[in-house]
Amino acid sequence: MSSIEAVTVPKWGMTMTEGKITQWMVGEGDPVTRGQEILEIETTKVTNVVEAAASGTLRRIVLAEGTTAPVGALAGVIADEVATPEEIDAFIESYADRLGGGDEGEGGAAVPRTIVVDGGAINLLEAGPQSDETVVLLHGFGGDLSTWLFNQSALAESMRVVAIDLPGHGASSPIAGGDIFPKIVSAVEAAVEAVAPGKLHLIAHSFGGAVAAAIAANRPSRVASLTLIAPIGLSRQISREFLVDFVAVERRRPLHSVLERLFADPSKITSDMVEGTLRFKRLEGVPEALSAIADTIADDHGQVQSIGGQLAALTCPVTILWGERDAIVPVPQQADLPANARLRIIPGIGHMPQMEASSAVNEAILENLQRSSGI
Repeated sequence: MSSIEAVTVPKWGMTMTEGKITQWMVGEGDPVTRGQEILEIETTKVTNVVEAAASGTLRRIVLAEGTTAPVGALAGVIADEVATPEEIDAFIESYADRLGGGDEGEGGAAVPRTIVVDGGAINLLEAGPQSDETVVLLHGFGGDLSTWLFNQSALAESMRVVAIDLPGHGASSPIAGGDIFPKIVSAVEAAVEAVAPGKLHLIAHSFGGAVAAAIAANRPSRVASLTLIAPIGLSRQISREFLVDFVAVERRRPLHSVLERLFADPSKITSDMVEGTLRFKRLEGVPEALSAIADTIADDHGQVQSIGGQLAALTCPVTILWGERDAIVPVPQQADLPANARLRIIPGIGHMPQMEASSAVNEAILENLQRSSGI
C-alpha cells in the first residue's frame, strides 16, 4: 500500500490567511526525513520554514517559488516509491476540491476584540476550545500579539489561548501619566479577569515576562504555570541601545537594522514586518508611551526591574527559555536564577525564540503545562 503525505501552507497565527513560497530547500525526487526543513514561506510578519511531516521522497512540487497561496493550499507531495504518478495526481486533485469547498476553510482568520479597562482598552485574540483554564500570551517591548503567530494556533489545538496586546502596543491604548509599570500590570489583569476567570498559564516574552511575574505575584492562587522567554528582571545586563534606537528610529532602513538585532537569523524579517512596526510607531501617543516604557526597563546602569524574588515565591512550575545568541537580554548567570525555575537554553537563537525556534518553544511550553496540576 502506498503512502502519500501533503505539504501544505501552514496556519501560523490566528489571523494568517495566506503565505508566499520563497524557497524550496529540496527538489523533486529528493529524499526527505520527518522533521527536515523543506520549504520556506513568508507571511506578513516573518519568514519561517515548514518541516516534513513524514519521511519519503518529494515526488511533486505543486506551488512554485514566488507563489502566494491561501492557508491549507497544497504546496507539495511526499510519497514513497510505491505510489504511482496516477495516485499522486488523484491526491493533488482531491486537495484542490477540498480547498475550494465551504464558505470558510482552514484559512479563515480569527478576529481580535477589545476589552475596556480603567484608563483605556486592551486588544486581545482568543483561540481554542472553552475551558476552565486559559493560556495567556504576553509579548515584549515594541511587539504585539502577532509575536505569537507560530505558537498560539499550535497551543490552541488542545486548550484555550488568549494573546494580548500590552498597553501602548498593537491596538491597545497607551498608558498616560506616571507609575507606568503598575498601570500596565493592572490593565492586563483587568482584561484577563474579563475573559479568563479560571486558572491561568502565563507565557511571556522579555518585558512581558516582568508583567507576567507581577501578575503571578499578585494572584499566586490563579496562576497554574509560568513560562518566561528571555524575560527582563533577572540581571542588570541589557542592550539599552536597542531600546533607545527602537524608540527614536523613524525610517524603514534604519528600523530594519534595529529589528535585525532581535534575531540570530536576520532573514526572518520581512518588509511587511518593518512596515507594520513603522505604522504602529507613527500612531498618536505611541512614541511617548514607548519611551516611558523603555525607562521602566532600563536606565544608564542597566535593567530596572527585578523579578527573581517574585519567581522564587511561586509554588507553580516555572520554566525559563533563552536563545543562546540573545543580543538584547543576555542569558543570565545561574546564580541569578531562582532555585525553583528550570532554565533551557536554545542553541543558535536570538532574542525571539518563539519565532526562530517555535517548535522547540512550543514543546517546552507544553511540557511546563503538563507539570502543573490542572493539565
